[in-house]
Amino acid sequence: MAGSRHSNGGGDASSPESSLIAEYNFRTARLDEFEHVLKNTVTEHRLSPYSRGVTVDGEFGFNGWSDLSVFHVRFGCKLEAELAPEDSDDRIGFAMNTEGSGQLLLRGREYQNVGQMGVVFTSGPPRILRFSEDCHGSGVMMSRHRIAEYCSKLLGHEIDGQVEFETQFRLDDAAGQSWLRLVQYTTGELRDPMSLARRLPAARQQLEQMVVTGFLLAHSHNYSDELLRPQSPAVPYYVRRAEAYIEAHFSEPLSLAEIAAQAGVSARSLQNGFQNFRHTTPMAFLRQMRLQHAHRALLKADPAFATVTDIAVSCGFGHLGEFATLYKRTFGETPRQTLHRIR
Repeated sequence: MAGSRHSNGGGDASSPESSLIAEYNFRTARLDEFEHVLKNTVTEHRLSPYSRGVTVDGEFGFNGWSDLSVFHVRFGCKLEAELAPEDSDDRIGFAMNTEGSGQLLLRGREYQNVGQMGVVFTSGPPRILRFSEDCHGSGVMMSRHRIAEYCSKLLGHEIDGQVEFETQFRLDDAAGQSWLRLVQYTTGELRDPMSLARRLPAARQQLEQMVVTGFLLAHSHNYSDELLRPQSPAVPYYVRRAEAYIEAHFSEPLSLAEIAAQAGVSARSLQNGFQNFRHTTPMAFLRQMRLQHAHRALLKADPAFATVTDIAVSCGFGHLGEFATLYKRTFGETPRQTLHRIR
């Protein structure tokens, strides 16, 4: 039986525009068609049934945009899906099985995906997913750089690198149950053509913020302890004023003296304020601000018309070698790899 698919909503399955909603649904009884669809929409899968001559009743679909989407998948037979190794990209996924059971094999360890246990994984190393015959999976895909941005805002200072989550996600405690309710709500909003998130960019932004914040607070990662500890005293006005000035003028050749003058304090007071309340320095904050803007610009740019040099210079970097080193240390790939990533 040939596969059938449906896609609409102002975008397509690989649309890089975060302002567009994509809707994609596919059903087939042929594993080769399923492999083709998964390769074009997610990543390359090699599907291997445990028995010959099994009947396949495959279904795959997702709704959302590049920074936030929900998905569901069903194969209708017991099989193993081998995900080919790939370069790390910006995606991170949470997956659970609403019916049946499954496992994730990653770096020599097995993680259960059944009942009150979910899994979190990114692109990169080889992964093997196992599905029972009655397995019906679903989950959420998010943007790693957006997660890092929200984590920085919650902490009140820039973070060093990515947020690294634990692979196994317990769903039977209070935090896990709260996350499940949030996933259910998000799925309903993104699938309903009349929802505010489908029609209004401001509503999409609020939904993304709620989902990413919930994910950061509900699941364990390398910044969990800092996020959950009691908050520090209010940040002084001059630190906030300096941050606002840096954000408005990040592409200009700013100096510490100029930033301090705009904040209305001495350079030493500003340094102390950033160290005490942001755990960084004003110039390091400026550097991270430029890196974040460069990362977003590279993700959206068309490599046929844009260059790494042009984007680096437009974001305030004057030394391209230093920019490339800082960028790879922060995002785990070179600027050129981001620019030429298949969208």
